[in-house]
Amino acid sequence: MDNQALQEVMVVAYGTATKGTYTGSASVIKQSAIKDVPAASFETAMIGRTPGVQITSASGQAGSAPMIRIRGVGSMSATNEPLYVIDGVPAVSGNAGQMKDYTTATNNVMSSINPSDIESITILKDAAASSLYGSRAANGVIIVTTKRGKSGRPVVNFKSSVGFTPSWATDNYEPAGIQEQTNMLYRVFYDYNIAGKKTEAAANADALRRLNGKFNRHGYYFETAGTGLSENVIIKGMTDGIVNREGTYFDWEDALFRTGVYQTNDFSVSGGDANTTYYSSLSYTKDQSRVKINSFDRVAGRVNLAQKVGKYVEFISNVNIGRTGQEGYNDSRNTNSNYFMQTRNLLWPFYWPTDYKTGQPFTARYGSLAQNAVYYDNEWENSSITRRITANETLNIKFLPELNLKSVFSYDNVQVKDHIYYSALHFNGSGTNGSVNEMTTNINKLVSSTTLNYAKQFGLHNIGMLAGFEAEKNETDFQRSTGTNLASSSLRTVETAGVLTANAYEWGNNLLSGFTRAEYNYGQKYYASASFRRDGSSRLGPDTRWGNFWSVAGAWTIGNEDFMKEVDYVSNLRLRASYGTNGTLPTDDYGWRNLTSYKSKYMNQPAGAIVTIADPNLTWETSYSSNLAVEFGLFNQRISGSVEYFNRNSKNLLQNVPLSLVVGIPNTLKNVGEINNRGIEVELGGDIIRRNDLRWSASVNAAFLKSKVTKLYKAEGAAAANDIVWIDPTLSVEDRRAQYIFREGESTRAFWGYEWAGVHPASGRNVWYVNSPEGESEGDFIHNGRGATFDYSKANYTVLGSAIPDVYGGINTDLEYKGFTLGLNFNYKIGGYLYDAAFKDVADDGYYWERIRSQIYYEEMWTAENPEGTLPALSGLDLTDPQQFSNRQMHDASFLRLKNVTLAYNLPKDLIKRIGVSNARVYLNGSNLLTFSKYKIADPEVNEYGTRGWETPFGKTYTMGVEFSF
Repeated sequence: MDNQALQEVMVVAYGTATKGTYTGSASVIKQSAIKDVPAASFETAMIGRTPGVQITSASGQAGSAPMIRIRGVGSMSATNEPLYVIDGVPAVSGNAGQMKDYTTATNNVMSSINPSDIESITILKDAAASSLYGSRAANGVIIVTTKRGKSGRPVVNFKSSVGFTPSWATDNYEPAGIQEQTNMLYRVFYDYNIAGKKTEAAANADALRRLNGKFNRHGYYFETAGTGLSENVIIKGMTDGIVNREGTYFDWEDALFRTGVYQTNDFSVSGGDANTTYYSSLSYTKDQSRVKINSFDRVAGRVNLAQKVGKYVEFISNVNIGRTGQEGYNDSRNTNSNYFMQTRNLLWPFYWPTDYKTGQPFTARYGSLAQNAVYYDNEWENSSITRRITANETLNIKFLPELNLKSVFSYDNVQVKDHIYYSALHFNGSGTNGSVNEMTTNINKLVSSTTLNYAKQFGLHNIGMLAGFEAEKNETDFQRSTGTNLASSSLRTVETAGVLTANAYEWGNNLLSGFTRAEYNYGQKYYASASFRRDGSSRLGPDTRWGNFWSVAGAWTIGNEDFMKEVDYVSNLRLRASYGTNGTLPTDDYGWRNLTSYKSKYMNQPAGAIVTIADPNLTWETSYSSNLAVEFGLFNQRISGSVEYFNRNSKNLLQNVPLSLVVGIPNTLKNVGEINNRGIEVELGGDIIRRNDLRWSASVNAAFLKSKVTKLYKAEGAAAANDIVWIDPTLSVEDRRAQYIFREGESTRAFWGYEWAGVHPASGRNVWYVNSPEGESEGDFIHNGRGATFDYSKANYTVLGSAIPDVYGGINTDLEYKGFTLGLNFNYKIGGYLYDAAFKDVADDGYYWERIRSQIYYEEMWTAENPEGTLPALSGLDLTDPQQFSNRQMHDASFLRLKNVTLAYNLPKDLIKRIGVSNARVYLNGSNLLTFSKYKIADPEVNEYGTRGWETPFGKTYTMGVEFSF
């Protein structure tokens, strides 16, 4: 039996374990799987590597932060993010800055860690694996272990890579061509006149007048051969426009985008002797996005030192210092380069008016919606700088061979400085004669823990005991200064502003915990474990702040039984089962208290007003998780895999409950809701070829997930529970993202809106299903056997589908041959829907007449010549149909993507040792090279909520690198 894979050590909660003895559900990602991926954060490199872990990011801009969900959604109002543990200590994570006031995603704290410093990543998924982390681990745990030195001579390692992302290498909407754009504008103007009861000749004349009025100044003239709606508009003066739009003044893509460049340089030294080991590194990463004004950079340094003092004492120090900078993040809609690229008219020049070649100033706008992004890129700036210092100091004392004391003290400091400037010429600064915002966020996390660990073998009996306590203190302070009425566009600091306002906040919380764990196995066959943790948090009131979290688990290694010796093709067979609890704290540090705001004034005097009425009985959200798994290995582990069933019931979920109107406060938080997440995870891998000079391995993982709301607040005497309607929180309501509903029995990501029935074949108008409570026959007419109407206001909102896929996972394969290695990493999603909020813009049939539509709209719109069109006819009226939340913007979210492919060559050792090099490697990597999806018009990889807007899609990146060890 080959037990190498089963005996590999992995880092788990407050200790280590081997795969073959662990009773919890955990997955390990090794450094080799992520080291060549050109990503600012190690989280992005984890995509598709382990079952049950969904990693999504809607934006391809430099420095964007991914979202991670482990086995579904566990809360409606508190966090759904996992706990991050770095070198054994809970760490600050998430978006720490305040730029989220303006953009979709901001500075990711985890990007301060250099991925090359990581030794392994362990993901804890069930209660048996994570309950020792108690109230922070309901959404799973990600344990990051950094590299340590090894005894022996010093090893110097240098790695350098550079990657390129062409501006065109992306899955994005294809804008219509100049002829198609002009024909659609003509249709809009023409339809407006026909709707106003004008004759065809008059409608044609007015449509041409409006076209010429818009573009005569740029040297164009328009006419038609006839006077009908479907005329092909003749564009005159095209030499200046068509030729030069690919030149200096018309090539918008060249003006807004560039070939993105990603480069990184890593340098490390490691080594040691019998008493001292060390690992030290310094790295620099620069990512110049395809968007010209956007970039990300990181400088990170790390020193990991382990020093033995005599035979029984060891001191370990892990220190990381990182600085990240992010500039020009412009995923907001108004000035987004991607938004403008898809909605601008190809006849527009950068400058205004016709003598643009003389270098006249940019024009700011071409209409009420058409901002000139080239202009605005020069009239605003935003940046975010994050500085992080993490120090973990550990003392190990071995009293006896089987008894060990470990004491840890950790300090994690994150400082973020955000800067946002709008000139007086920018529409966001025009009303205040320019504005500048300076924001500083300072986060401190102190963690201290002491554990006593006992492990002893008595014949076939093996026991392990752990006991410990932990104290955690979190403090955050935030200052914001805003300056308006700027003296000059050259003065972009708050202190030079004519009007200054400022505010500051401080908040924090404390956590005190005690915990214990007991483990037992008999003869490497029968395993049992139990854990208990008691947490006390200042986020809750005196009567409820203490919570108990526990787990029990067992495993049976059937493959080690005597009766399995004759079954020689089975190299491993193991059953695991666990049950336990985890908790989630309220997001608000003071949610259990009545809070008063003193921002208001009364009679020009300072005044306070109650803003929240809290429940002193507010308590923990609690998850009850069960897990059942079978692990197997066949033919000396040539084939291995696992199947796991999980069921997580999250109860006492925080929900806003309405209060009486006489109170003056609309609602208060109470522990009311419940959510269930259940599913199956499958992992299958195999060594297809295993020879000295040729090895080929492959694996596939899949997660089948059902996530539903099972209980909501129900008012006394009400017939049904109160539904909760909410908007995608990644952008503001004004940006009209997707709308959802929490309703008992429905998905936790259920889309909510009007049900679009398609296009009426005779008229090209939008048809809406009424969805009347009285029955399907209600409505103005029957369409496909159901009550329907042309007027969406006569229809009712309904559940339209779920953003949660039926299946998601990854496919990975590695081939090695005589120094060459080839690795492919796929991620996929089957089922579920995505809501394309941008589709309302590129497929707008009349709400904004001046918006330019995409090529797909031109091809699919209904016309008399194309009665089979799947999109409605263009209208010159201000229709609000396309702006409604409806399934018209929804698409099948299934896709298969070649996320990464790496080809590497290890130079022969007998060749390189002559120049003092112990290892040398060159490699090529490609990211996002191929995507297969029914959704053809844009990037199908969207955020956790299943929506996409005008974020910059992922680009195809081509990277080359070298790595040397001396």
